[in-house]
This record gives sequence, structure tokens and C-alpha cells, in this order.
Amino acid sequence: MTEETAGSPKKVGWFCTYTPEEIIHAAGFTPYRVLPQSTSGAGNVEDALPANLCPYPRKILSNIRRGLYKDLHGIVVANSCNAMIHLYNVLKEESDSFVYLLDLPRKQDGKAVDYFTRELELLAGFLGSEGETVTENRLVQTIKTYRHKNDLLQIMISRNGQTSAAGHSPVGLSELAIEAACSAPETFNRKLEGIIAKEQNGYKQNAEGESRTETSCLLLTGGLPPHGLEEILAKRPGFSIYPENCSGMRYLQKPLLPLSPNENPLREELFEMIACNYLEKLPCPRIFNRQAREDYYRRLLDELPVRAVIYQDLLFCDMCHYDYLMLKNLMEEKDIPHLKLKTELGKEDLGQLKTRVEAFLEILE
Repeated sequence: MTEETAGSPKKVGWFCTYTPEEIIHAAGFTPYRVLPQSTSGAGNVEDALPANLCPYPRKILSNIRRGLYKDLHGIVVANSCNAMIHLYNVLKEESDSFVYLLDLPRKQDGKAVDYFTRELELLAGFLGSEGETVTENRLVQTIKTYRHKNDLLQIMISRNGQTSAAGHSPVGLSELAIEAACSAPETFNRKLEGIIAKEQNGYKQNAEGESRTETSCLLLTGGLPPHGLEEILAKRPGFSIYPENCSGMRYLQKPLLPLSPNENPLREELFEMIACNYLEKLPCPRIFNRQAREDYYRRLLDELPVRAVIYQDLLFCDMCHYDYLMLKNLMEEKDIPHLKLKTELGKEDLGQLKTRVEAFLEILE
């Protein structure tokens, strides 16, 4: 977990990428994405969450009971699926910190924007009572901070293509996304500014003296990837990793909020802009818009040099199951090899996972 310096704003945990970090930040908190840690098993959670439930909330609850997120001041749980509702109900009973349920629409039309706008206003009111009042000025300032963060991330992505990010390991894009979601935005922005400035001359020299060779891309999609998967993939030369999931590119490529320094929008307009921004981001399987998801996949398969696809099909996740069936048809249509994985997101999966993945990669050589 990313440690903040003493005296920094208190952390508020969040899970789903449809959760507006800007509003959490405007209330004086540091948004912190709660991701499952690489411990074995799901711990003792059967008394609260059944074994036939998605491993993501089970792993989170196990980690919370083990005290891995004890520095959180509160948690915002998005109603992204039934499994997360179960997690919310348990946390509401067990947590010493506040736990807030944010309802999310599953469509992307005008009515969904109106509904989500009202939900964001309620969230801002609640967080303001726990932290700082979410004023128009605080919202404008935090939106500018996150716009700058987005600009810096796009520079990092464009410079590094589908390989590593700014000196990180070959799984750098996922590492970049996780760090971006777990750090105070001001601290993260300063770090990226320093990296970009330091490497400016190096990139100029590379552009003048060398031409980049396009590398075959391994599309990693579906649900949250199991621990260790990308490290296994990174050890095989000849492939770059494109992490198409909510802990990778679907987080890094959120659209910019349409706010210029000269504008002075009303409070209601600010919440509506944030609602539109999040509902218009790259769609995930929870959105009731199959065509948008299919068009998005087609664009990826057409624009990227995809050599193969690995799909993480989370156990007991209906949305992942149906999304895979749609993608499977596209891969067969384009004759792209693919591998479907099912894991519990823990260390106990690594042995079998390594065997299956390495066998699949050998077929591609």
C-alpha cells in the first residue's frame, strides 16, 4: 500500500472505477483504491460471505479482517454488482470507520446522467459532513488537479506504448494505474512531472536516432488479474502487455472533465460534468450496453497488434462470463488465439496458473 506522509489528508477507500475520486478529494480526503492483497486463501469470511461469491469482495473482507487497510478513514462502496452489495452490508456492521453506498446506473443515457448527478450530490454532502464541505471552489480546484493528472498519464502512455512505463518493470502500465489510484494526486503529479522532465532528452535522442519496432501485443482483459500473472507474462520476450481491465487501461484512460480555467460553473453543473465523465469512460461488463462493449473490443483488436488474448473470468461473476462469450466470438472471427483463466486472486493459484500460461505462450512461438 502507498504510504502518505505525516499530516497528509486521511484516506478514503474505493473499489469501482465509476467512483468519482474528485468528490472524495474535494472533501479533503485522499482517494485510495482498495485492491486485494496477495495473501493465500480468502481467510475466515464464510460466516459473512459464501464461498460461491465473487473472490474480489471475499478477498477484500479477508484483508480488512487481517488489518491490512486499517489506515482508512472510511470506505465508499459502489453498487457495481450484487457481490459488492453483500460486502457493503458486512462492512457496515463490522467497520469502525464510515461506509457509504454509492448507487450506480447501468446505462449511459440522459436519465442515467441525471440520476447519477443526484447520487453524486448526496455523496458530496455525506463526505462533507465527515471531512471538508464540498464547495464549488474546492470542486473546481480538484477537477483541475485531476485534469493535470490525466494529461500527465497520457504523456506516459504515449511515450511508452504498450510496454513499460517510465523505468518501471515490463508490467509498468498496470503498476502505473495502481500507483495513480492509491496516491494523493498532488504527490503523484509531482512525481510524474519529475519523471517526464528527466526523460525528455532521452526520448528526443531516441526519436532522432532510433525507430521503434512494433511488438506483438498480448491483450490482458476481463476481471481483475490474479496476483503474479503479469509477472509471469513479462518473463516471456517478444510480447508487450496491454492490460485492458479496470486496474489498467480502463482506469488510465478516463476522459478529461470539460472544465476550462475561465469558466465559473454552478454547483449543479459541476456534478453533472463529473457524472457524464464517469459514465462516458471506457465501458466495463457491468454497463447495459453490449454494443458499446463490442465496438470497444473491435477497436482494440483492429488498432493494436494483438497476437493473443488472455481473459480473466472471475469465479461466480456472471458479468465476466457473459462478456467472455461476446469476446470469444470476436476472437474466433479474427482468428486470434486466446486463453480463459479462472482464479481466486490469491497465491494458491500461481502454480497452476504458471503452467497453463506458459503452455499457452509456447503455442504462440
